[in-house]
Amino acid sequence: MKIPNSFIENSINCADTILKHCIENKIRCRDPPLATSKLLKSFGISEYQERNYWRVAKEISKLGKISIYKYANIEFNLKSELRIEKLYTHDYIPIDYIDCKFLGEKCSVTNKGFAFYVYITGNIESSEIKVNGINLLYLLSMYNTDLAFGLLTSLRNSLYNKNAGMEAFIENLFRILKIPVINLILPKNPQNIKELLKISKILRDSSKGFDIM
Repeated sequence: MKIPNSFIENSINCADTILKHCIENKIRCRDPPLATSKLLKSFGISEYQERNYWRVAKEISKLGKISIYKYANIEFNLKSELRIEKLYTHDYIPIDYIDCKFLGEKCSVTNKGFAFYVYITGNIESSEIKVNGINLLYLLSMYNTDLAFGLLTSLRNSLYNKNAGMEAFIENLFRILKIPVINLILPKNPQNIKELLKISKILRDSSKGFDIM
């Protein structure tokens, strides 16, 4: 399935907005949805564009796990979930239940609405992990704020600036892979683009046609 650039860009805008909100309001953002209708509408998109976003989100969620790292018996995947559920927001920004309790009366609750989640799942021998994508960005921002936002910016640029954007995105990935705690988790930390593409199918597929080797 080819994911439309408009869907990816709107998702990046959502992630950027939520991450800034987490940092500015000192909330933990352990498990917020990446996108809700209220957040999408705040970008000024039309009703047609919003409906199309949810249509694509539904199709992506049916894909199951998408491999982003595989080496030996360790694998990390990208997984999305589209839900219809109770929503918690603060200034129209989606938050999770725990942060809603922390914010008290500042938190608004909507009985039911679309919520699109993105997770990183991992299988390390007999152990499994599942971490919210926004939460990972927030943890990254605690280590290096510029790197967290730079990753989103380079991902957005890769949609339209082709080689330059993809090169910047991969450069940011390499910087993340050099974080000490990452070295403790991954059995194989790629040292160059060729090694990275070998263990990451999603990057191989995304970089086809780009002169980045």
